[in-house]
Amino acid sequence: MSLSPCRPTRHTAIKCLLRYLAVLAISVLSNAARAESLGQSALDALSADSRFQAAMATQRAGIERKPQARAGLLPQIGIQQLINRNGVRIPGQSVPGYSTVGFTITLNQPLFDLQAWENWQEGKLLATDADLELAQAQQDLLLRLAQAYFDALTAKVDLTLSVRHRISIVEQLTLAKRRFALGDATIVDENEAKASFDMALSDEIAAQTRLTAKYAALSKIVGHSITRVDDFRDDVPVPGLDPAGLTQWLDASSGSYSVSRKRIALQLAEHERAKARSGDYPTVSLVGTLNNGNAAFINGQANFYTGGNRGTAGYIGVQISLPLTDGLMTRSRIRETLALRDKAQHELDDTLSDAELATRDAYSGVTQGAALVRALATAVQSACVSLRSNNTGYRAGVRINADVLDAQDKLIRAQRDLVRARADALVQGLKLKASTGTLDYADLADLDRLLQSGQSGSGANGDWPCTA
Repeated sequence: MSLSPCRPTRHTAIKCLLRYLAVLAISVLSNAARAESLGQSALDALSADSRFQAAMATQRAGIERKPQARAGLLPQIGIQQLINRNGVRIPGQSVPGYSTVGFTITLNQPLFDLQAWENWQEGKLLATDADLELAQAQQDLLLRLAQAYFDALTAKVDLTLSVRHRISIVEQLTLAKRRFALGDATIVDENEAKASFDMALSDEIAAQTRLTAKYAALSKIVGHSITRVDDFRDDVPVPGLDPAGLTQWLDASSGSYSVSRKRIALQLAEHERAKARSGDYPTVSLVGTLNNGNAAFINGQANFYTGGNRGTAGYIGVQISLPLTDGLMTRSRIRETLALRDKAQHELDDTLSDAELATRDAYSGVTQGAALVRALATAVQSACVSLRSNNTGYRAGVRINADVLDAQDKLIRAQRDLVRARADALVQGLKLKASTGTLDYADLADLDRLLQSGQSGSGANGDWPCTA
């Protein structure tokens, strides 16, 4: 719920403050319903995200490449039925018509076909690649979902801070007006508070716009409308890494889905090279034919007069096809596939380097992010102490209103930075697992223990803990 603008004046400052507090209380009560958890959002996304559903359909199509390729090694059997009515016209003679009736069964079983064999090997690899592509799509979905969820969380905290910052400025403006009326302060204090109020109001409007956009992005992924997400629990540390060393993570990065798929691409290139070389090899097949029909049919198929009304003829044997020349097509194909194999090798090397770089970045994001969270948590406490001191000093007449407003700004910046740093560190932890191909739904569900439904109670979560 957003608050409507209320510009305080000398006579309406208290009324504005009460109005903001009332609307804020209503907003809190209206948000008492259970927020959408990260784990539940992940489950919804897995069943609703269009991009992932398309990946599942692609996988179902891709695994069919294996049986399709295997078919080239299995027997090919066919049957053909023939029923003809034949007529003959000879000048000066009367020749009765006759029928040709029969069927033919054919058999072709490859015994040696290098190209068909390599097609089967490729089919198995392509089916495996389809499975890896789906797993990679699921991992990408979980990362997109986590990023969108924490973006919404930080936007929610940003709006909460903006609203409470504005309310605090209204309190400070009321105090400045009272002191000016008593002659204890100048009009400058009141003007500074009004300027800060205008800026806080614009910040709140921008925060509300960002939150609406983040909720819309998250809703698109999960397939239904989301109006609330969980908050961070109080004083939540960034989870440690297991293993803790960078070397182990770098070693594991070679098992990422992108690297595994490039390895399959290299193997496919090797099989393509072998298929090109098959142009130099013969093919050997077991072939057979069985014909059964009336005399006219058998005589035509077997080129042999049976003398009977019906008969059967056929053959079975081994057929060998040996290429002699193809205009140097095979030589060219071998050179082409060799170049493509080198291309696949270089792409694998590049993907390995990218995987290591992504792992280093994510590892640094987690470790440095944890240090940043600790530093910002201390900064929030220091800003709280500074705000209390400035409030006390202002009431005692040793500090001016600008000092209090500046302390409030520092506190809200520290609180915003703390929430963003914590969210970024958690996302980086998920990216680190993704860089090794080990990220799954359970990792997102585990993060639910760091979150809680309802309004949080610490400054790190967006509340205003510092009061004089």
